[in-house]
Amino acid sequence: MQNKIKENTSGAFLVNSFPETYDSAILKYKNYKAGKTKLEDLTEEEQLEMNILSVLESLGYPMKQTGTYFYKGIIIRAMDQLQQITPEQGYIELMATMANNYSQFYLDIARNEYDVGLTTFHSCIYMSNQYKQTHSNNKDLEQEIGLTGFTTDYKGEALLIANYIYKKENKKENPQVQKIIKKSNSEYV
Repeated sequence: MQNKIKENTSGAFLVNSFPETYDSAILKYKNYKAGKTKLEDLTEEEQLEMNILSVLESLGYPMKQTGTYFYKGIIIRAMDQLQQITPEQGYIELMATMANNYSQFYLDIARNEYDVGLTTFHSCIYMSNQYKQTHSNNKDLEQEIGLTGFTTDYKGEALLIANYIYKKENKKENPQVQKIIKKSNSEYV
C-alpha cells in the first residue's frame, strides 16, 4: 500500500472547518484561555490536553482547524507509547510505526476516537501543519523542542513534541528520543 496521503481533498476541508464537531477540547481550551476555567478544575486528562493545545498554539497551529485537535490525539498517543518503551529499539519501532500513514497507531486514533477515515484524518493534520509552517511564531519554543534545523513532517515532529511535553510533565528528560529521531530521520520519517 502506498504511504502517501492525498493532501487536499474536499471532504477534509469541510471536516477541518468544524473542530467542535470532532473534539470537545476546543470549547474547554477557549474557556481555559479566557480564564473561565482553571487548570486545576479540569481532570488530569483534560489538563494534559490543555497543555498540548497551548504548546501547539505557541508553535503556530491554528486553533480553529480540526487538524490541530487530531494532531493533539497523535501527541497523546505518542506520549502513552513513550511511557511504555525504554530501550532504543522501542523508539525506532515507534518512529517506524508513526512514519506509516496506514499503521494501527493512526487507525485507532482516526476511527476509534474521531470516527473519520485515515485520508481525511491525515489531510486535516497536513492542512494544520501547513498553516503552522507559514505562521510559526515561537522560534525559542521550536528550538527547545528540537524542531529547528531539523526537517521532517508532522509525524516526526509529533514524537518530538510528545517527548518535550512528557519530560516537562514528568520532570525527567529522555534525551534518547531526540537523538534517535535525528539519527534516523531520513530512514523512517
